[in-house]
Amino acid sequence: MRYTILNPQSLNLLIAQSLRSYPIPMYLNPLSEDEIHDLYTAGDAAHDFDHVRRVTRLAVHIAQAEGADVAVVQAAALLHDVPLPAGTRGAHHLAAATFAQSYLRERWGEDADVLACIDNVVHAIEAHRFRDQSIQPQTLEAQCLYDADKLDSIGAIGVARAFAFAGSHNNRLWTEPWRNVPADEDKPSGADYTPVHEYVYKLRRLLATLHTETAKALGERRHAFMQKFFEELDDEMMG
Repeated sequence: MRYTILNPQSLNLLIAQSLRSYPIPMYLNPLSEDEIHDLYTAGDAAHDFDHVRRVTRLAVHIAQAEGADVAVVQAAALLHDVPLPAGTRGAHHLAAATFAQSYLRERWGEDADVLACIDNVVHAIEAHRFRDQSIQPQTLEAQCLYDADKLDSIGAIGVARAFAFAGSHNNRLWTEPWRNVPADEDKPSGADYTPVHEYVYKLRRLLATLHTETAKALGERRHAFMQKFFEELDDEMMG
């Protein structure tokens, strides 16, 4: 299944159309990619604004297909990975949610209806992290963001991001076939944690966690490509 990638002009038109039925403060001051871009000057190669833009367009596509609140999903997607100081990435979903709440209250105001929208954005950001299962996406909007973010972690893009992240942290390219990777409790760390380990411990598990039918259809093809890639990588590495 293929989907249409929205260019910035089409995306902004879609957002504007969806906002017509929402509270006036939000309608008067919608978020735009251009202004949010300035928040991501410190992002790493796997979590930069290119990632945010891809996730936003996927999330808007999923939201439109699933009947979710497009304005909430768009805002959550644009703010979900706001860069953090070095060494704090493990709690980035919580820190980004806190930032989004403050940022949107200042921008949109504190009318009761607007606060409900902001709370939905905050929850979506809090619930988008795969490695924190304590916060599950409870709203359709949160599920749209989670699914879009995970789709950008698998397939060809997911493979590229895994190697970009490993390279930026001076991790090794490969140490063992994916089928020989140890159990979760014995996972390697530091330079010995390769993209193959990321595939085993995270990426190959993501398809099963998707919530929406739209994302599941998109994810099947990406998952299949990713699996084939790591099979080929092992074959070439082992000669």
